[in-house]
Amino acid sequence: MKIYLGCDLFTEGQRLQAKKVQDALENEFKEKIDLYNPADNLEINDKSAGFASGADILLADYKRLKESDLLIALMDTKDLGLAGEMGIAFERGIPIFELYTDIRLTGNDREDKLIEIKKDVFQNDFLYINKLITGLAYVDKDGNAFDNPRIYKTSDDLIEALKEFIAENL
Repeated sequence: MKIYLGCDLFTEGQRLQAKKVQDALENEFKEKIDLYNPADNLEINDKSAGFASGADILLADYKRLKESDLLIALMDTKDLGLAGEMGIAFERGIPIFELYTDIRLTGNDREDKLIEIKKDVFQNDFLYINKLITGLAYVDKDGNAFDNPRIYKTSDDLIEALKEFIAENL
């Protein structure tokens, strides 16, 4: 199974998050999967080694994405490149598993927060996440709803769901 790990690769925290997911899947499935992490493609992403144009990056990543059986989307930084990859994957019918770990997503069952939002929308403790993007976690390109949305608030939950999905589809 070919897997594309879509992520922001410019910050240490995001690279570590991606590496955690990558290592967990590679340790579990070994040679049964071929996981592409763009950060590992030094021809286009070693920023100290020289220049790679936008076209170079697009074509290298698109080559891997269009051959993939699965896209993992680590969305914490709201990277526009990742949004583009998600659109491509959706159009090609590639399953997308999303991760968004912001702690402001918690507490949605707190009535006191809801009361304050009704009084003053600018006191909103919750985040807005683009619904077109999160919608990718609920249906496939033909509009068929998934039994469980493929969006997760913790990397551990994402990893467990991925392990189950990969095992069922190998």
